[in-house]
Amino acid sequence: MRLLLIMLLVVNLGFFAFHRFLNEPVDASAQIASLQISPEKIRTLASEVAPASSAPVAAAAAPAAAPTACVEWGTFGGPDVARADGALAALALPADSVQRRVTDIDGYWVHMPVLKTKPEVDRKLGELKALGVTDFFVVQDAGPWRNAVSLGLFKSEDAANAELERLRKIGVRSALVTRREKFLKQVSFFVREPSAATIARITELQRDFPTGEMRAVNCPPAAEK
Repeated sequence: MRLLLIMLLVVNLGFFAFHRFLNEPVDASAQIASLQISPEKIRTLASEVAPASSAPVAAAAAPAAAPTACVEWGTFGGPDVARADGALAALALPADSVQRRVTDIDGYWVHMPVLKTKPEVDRKLGELKALGVTDFFVVQDAGPWRNAVSLGLFKSEDAANAELERLRKIGVRSALVTRREKFLKQVSFFVREPSAATIARITELQRDFPTGEMRAVNCPPAAEK
């Protein structure tokens, strides 16, 4: 009986010791060691981030350059384009100071029908000059309109019909009006930063170009030449 009590005591002590071992808190440093992580290498995120005050201050945006000033002269169409080109060239302005803008728009064409032969063209031109008509040109481009006699290009149908009526009153009987898409080329000229003398000289050109207008504008992009 005594031996049995001793054995029970030993078993209880062993059970008690085993129970305490299972409930013993685990050391955090031992956990880190078991994961092979060096404790001295652990740092907070804040230590890796530079203070906000140390960041360089962004440079202030440079002010936008002021637009370059131009004098616009135009718009011109038909034979007036070549005449205006020649008039500006006669001013001998620096080549890089003159720009031109070409716009293709729908228009109304006052013209005489296509003539078949050069003698017919010459005879018709003689008749126009005898009637006092001098603002015309003969279409030379290859195509269905070759040898037609152009008498004017207009933005609106009303303007074209008004010109047609004027021509008929002076004796031009065979002229007619045709609407053409993307046919009317209009050209405007831009003179960059002109001097007072240049403005005065362009103003003088207005006497030969009553339909042209001058105005101060911002210069167009360099690609528009």
